[in-house]
Amino acid sequence: MFGVLVGVAERAAAQVNRRDVPLVAQPQQRFSRGQDIQPIFEGWTRNEDGTYNFLFGYLNRNYAERPHIPVGERNFFSPGEPDRGQPTYFYPRTNRYQFEVLVSADFPVDGELVWEVTQQGSSQYAYGWLQPEWEIDVNTITSNGRTQFGRGVEQLFNNQPPEIVVEASHETVMVGQPVTLTARVTDDDLPNPVEERDPDARRRRRDPTLVPPDDAPEIPDNIPQYSKPFPTRNHISVLWVVHRGPEDGEFEPDDYQEWEEGMEGDGWTSGTLETTVTLTEPGTYTLRAFASDAMFISKANLLLTVTE
Repeated sequence: MFGVLVGVAERAAAQVNRRDVPLVAQPQQRFSRGQDIQPIFEGWTRNEDGTYNFLFGYLNRNYAERPHIPVGERNFFSPGEPDRGQPTYFYPRTNRYQFEVLVSADFPVDGELVWEVTQQGSSQYAYGWLQPEWEIDVNTITSNGRTQFGRGVEQLFNNQPPEIVVEASHETVMVGQPVTLTARVTDDDLPNPVEERDPDARRRRRDPTLVPPDDAPEIPDNIPQYSKPFPTRNHISVLWVVHRGPEDGEFEPDDYQEWEEGMEGDGWTSGTLETTVTLTEPGTYTLRAFASDAMFISKANLLLTVTE
């Protein structure tokens, strides 16, 4: 009997092989490259004239690879016009609320607007529709984006998004030639300032069972971590990215740039911020500026042609 039990136990142990366990039951798998893009329908909002905005983002499942997928058979909307302002350059990981599609007031309640993206032979879809449960507001957007920074709902619903005007020192440049990008931002007097986080403050304590012992060997990891740019808690700030183009640019600074003393404006109701970008691949680029008032984010684009 003992021998039978041992045999059963040995067979059971032999069956517990990581290769046999479905990926969904394994710890999260991370990939540097080679994965697809998942477009995301974030929800819809109403406009005063009866039209609607469909909001979209995406998940690039890679931690390093940044695919360029031009508008066409691998990156398009249907039905109707295939180009709805979607990105063609995809930054790593989750990028929420990247663009909006204006939808007519007579859009069918049971209709769908589909964004299809194909990468690595895998076609993924986002279905935009007017399902009532998918209606969102500024509370939804700031909660998902974590940009309310503890401010109350009174400020949230009285605040107005910043306005942004952008320009470049050149419209056409040679490869490797730096370009100065200027963003002029105006805003109302909301939100109010909040305390900055103390960098030395103790962080939330992790469950002891999740903390490895001091003498535990480090787990080999050749997948780079990716830190997403994040707006500042106070003042106007601006981030520049490549929205469309064959490759990323070398932006300086490469994160949200916070208004500082000495810059034009007061940092709350107005501010002018400058960034430089250098592009090393010829092509036509759409550069996008994200302007934050420390709660809401607005966007503006400019075109730049890079020649050899």
